[in-house]
Amino acid sequence: MIRAFQQIPKPLQKQILYRLGYGAAILLVTIMLLFYTMELFSILACVFIMIFFAASSFLLFRRAVIGDYVIISGKCLDVTLTAINRRTKMIILRTEDNRIIKIMIKQRLKKIQIGSKIMLYVAPNIPIYENNGVHLLNSYLALDTKCVG
Repeated sequence: MIRAFQQIPKPLQKQILYRLGYGAAILLVTIMLLFYTMELFSILACVFIMIFFAASSFLLFRRAVIGDYVIISGKCLDVTLTAINRRTKMIILRTEDNRIIKIMIKQRLKKIQIGSKIMLYVAPNIPIYENNGVHLLNSYLALDTKCVG
């Protein structure tokens, strides 16, 4: 099991560990609620959330071990930031076969520079929409950036 985990690409490992960590944090909250409040509905809600994160991490681990993902790599052409917090909202990527992909970012990322190499791990059955020759991608498994320069 550990050997299989070590063979998974690092960005997918990171996502699996994040999900397990969130599940462990919810387990601690559940234990605290169990001892302090004894409120059944709060405890059940925490248990369901913990089961969700555990199942999510297991399913991602299984997908990564059997290789059921596609890697899309390319260079960043443009970065769109949010107005208030200046967080990365969307990136535009040019792949090796000259396709333009617009990716909606769902996680907090460090500053992505234009020209950075981006590797995107995507499920093979994810819907990719097309609008005026640009492919739109709303969901991905993991994202890895490497600054150039």
